Amino acid sequence: MAETAFGHETIIYKEIDGRRLRLLVSRPEGWSDGDDRAAVVFIHGGGWQGGQPEMFLRHSRMFAARGAVAFSVEYRLIPRQHQEPPASGMAQDVETCIADCRSAMRYIRRHARELGVDPQRIAAVGDSAGGHLAASLATIDDYDSPGDDLSVSATANAVVNCNGIVDFTGRWKKFVPEADAEGGDAVRAWLARHEHAKALSPLYRIRAGQPPMLLMHGLRDEVVVPEDAERFYEAYTAAGNEAQLVLYGHLAHAFVLFDYTAAERDVLQAVAGIDAFLTERGFLPPQG
Repeated sequence: MAETAFGHETIIYKEIDGRRLRLLVSRPEGWSDGDDRAAVVFIHGGGWQGGQPEMFLRHSRMFAARGAVAFSVEYRLIPRQHQEPPASGMAQDVETCIADCRSAMRYIRRHARELGVDPQRIAAVGDSAGGHLAASLATIDDYDSPGDDLSVSATANAVVNCNGIVDFTGRWKKFVPEADAEGGDAVRAWLARHEHAKALSPLYRIRAGQPPMLLMHGLRDEVVVPEDAERFYEAYTAAGNEAQLVLYGHLAHAFVLFDYTAAERDVLQAVAGIDAFLTERGFLPPQG
């Protein structure tokens, strides 16, 4: 993919708990409001506790060069040290992160005309925890912020999940709070927590009619095991949904990020795979 020197601008999509949450927007050459371009919405990783939207600025510029309006989402993060209640402007839990991303999708869709975006061609692309949040925009529809306009859909029209967490019932259950053991009933508390974990897991929220999804995973990933991507792919397609699973035998976690675990050529290969997936589905024009 070609790269450009396009800059970006900042839009505030939501103000809550003293925070002004940002969308970093990269627009293509020749853009004007009233266009009906596809939108590509990037969601950074960092274990729901770290990361920033600037991590996907280079990717955004690359997709702007392909004619899309590209966005990178800032969402509230969970404090690394437990705080009760969390500090103002921080996420209380994973649900908060999901809700912020749903707010961002609604903002883009509600303001589609002035952003020059086709509201029926909004793709979400996420890495690691951001992959979980992107997959949630296809599968989870019941975590919303107070004041959101629920008449506007927060569901992505296509999703790219790069080594994202899809199942909270195993090692990721540490991000699911303990349930109260009413009357000392430890079994009931365990079951309640397990159901909560399933509710946060895209793997357990699959149903027919969900949008096309590309799953990309490195077989050397020791943070999110590739077996989870395989399980999700099998369940998603079994429900009648469209999905592609691409496995990279030599890559580890977060291979889609520049200057991180993967060589530049490998990151560019992954980005080209995302481009091809979106081009095949009419989000991007064919490359000349």
